[in-house]
Amino acid sequence: ELVAQVESSLKQASRLIQRQDKSTDSSPKIQVPFDVELTPTELRVVQFVARGMANREIADELNVSQRTIESHVSNMLGKTGLHNRTELARWAIENSMA
Repeated sequence: ELVAQVESSLKQASRLIQRQDKSTDSSPKIQVPFDVELTPTELRVVQFVARGMANREIADELNVSQRTIESHVSNMLGKTGLHNRTELARWAIENSMA
């Protein structure tokens, strides 16, 4: 139940980020190292994360295990230096990956 609530909150946060008008957004752009390179699979996963999808939903969509998606998300957080899925989603949206 707690996991479902957290996933719901993440989904809601991602949707709010998508709705924000970038021209009136006063918050600074998410900063990541300029040389970050995501694998093709990570790019697909980050697009789903940016849509607010939970790991289980992404796993079902890509026909892989939930643990595989968790690993991809963890790897992307490590590569980018971001702290959570919401920052990852925002970064993807700001950089036209989603």
